[in-house]
Amino acid sequence: MQHINSRAPRLLLSRFSVLLVLLVLLFDLTAVQQIQGAIPRDVKVELDQRLIPAYRTGNLDVVVFSGAMIVNQVGGTVNAEIDEYLAGQGIEALGVVLARSRFNLLVQNKVVRPAATKKELLVTVPHFKSEVEKVISGELRPVIMNADGDAAVEPTKLGEFESALWDLHVYKNDLANLGRTAEMAGRTIQLVLQNARLSATERKTLSFDFQSVRQSVGVEIEKRLRLDLSLRERRIELALGILEDSISFKERLQAAFALDQDVKVMRAFVEQQGKGNFAGVPTPKLRELEGAVAIVQGTHQELFRSANQLYTGLHWWLRGRYGKGIAANGLLKGEHVKKIPASGFALSMPRDRVQANDPFVVKNELASPYVGRRHEYVWSWENGGIKVEYGTRSVVAESQYFH
Repeated sequence: MQHINSRAPRLLLSRFSVLLVLLVLLFDLTAVQQIQGAIPRDVKVELDQRLIPAYRTGNLDVVVFSGAMIVNQVGGTVNAEIDEYLAGQGIEALGVVLARSRFNLLVQNKVVRPAATKKELLVTVPHFKSEVEKVISGELRPVIMNADGDAAVEPTKLGEFESALWDLHVYKNDLANLGRTAEMAGRTIQLVLQNARLSATERKTLSFDFQSVRQSVGVEIEKRLRLDLSLRERRIELALGILEDSISFKERLQAAFALDQDVKVMRAFVEQQGKGNFAGVPTPKLRELEGAVAIVQGTHQELFRSANQLYTGLHWWLRGRYGKGIAANGLLKGEHVKKIPASGFALSMPRDRVQANDPFVVKNELASPYVGRRHEYVWSWENGGIKVEYGTRSVVAESQYFH
């Protein structure tokens, strides 16, 4: 009896200890969930089964519908948890995904549903603001441009002209996109500011002068154009001299292609001016330059034909190698291309092309730049991407993502 009684306190203590540990663990778990704002189960299901697959396949209508539903349901620290979860899937923050998806749909002239609410704008506007502020701060302005829009470093060789004009071309796309972003974001935010009940903090977040940004973009467009046309006039003069004096076949190919492209760009600009656009930009000496280029084109027909084939091929190779679409982390262009083939032309090119390296030279180093072989990445995406049939045999790796 004594033996039994002597164990009873220890048994009671043991049970009490287990209960205490369980209570502590339960308290800690509850505290962690409260601190982290754990993602609700239905939101997690929505992310996994609809938003993420739609984002990866470029189905932007579904991305907007699903993302807007999530944003309007949650708030506070849960937004941060969602962003962290998406980052683990290789996807940007929900506000960025929503902002870009709406923007891409609007650029395609599509009616976007549902309309953006106050809660959605509070997570998307910071992205729009950071994008358009890059123009105001001059962060995106190429080195070739200084504050006055003149050449900061004078190009003297064909390669230097090519580099400078490429930077100006990338900047042109930046300005066009940011101008549309400012217009669309400004219009949407104005409606919310007029019709929604907002706290002082919320109103401050949404109060951003997108109209002044559009004016800044317009000024930058004219500065860029002025410098672009000036560089092309000087490059034509340099290229004409090379065709007359140089014995280097490589240089002559470059010169022939430069002459062909520069005249085409100037013609397009003069046509725009004829419609009343860019009145503040000096008109290039197109007629005089066209005459000089026409003479050398007639004299060196085979050279111009070879240059056009070579550099056109290089252009499309670079687009395919480095360009990014809007789906599958940039690997694909999006499902809408099936319905509107013309929209398949647009893609995002890097500001600086990274030089490829051997991923096996340094241990654990990933392939650079971006992807080693684009077709391999596409074909291996999720459940594959090709279907090949020959005779009675077939090799199948079907996927709705491959288009």
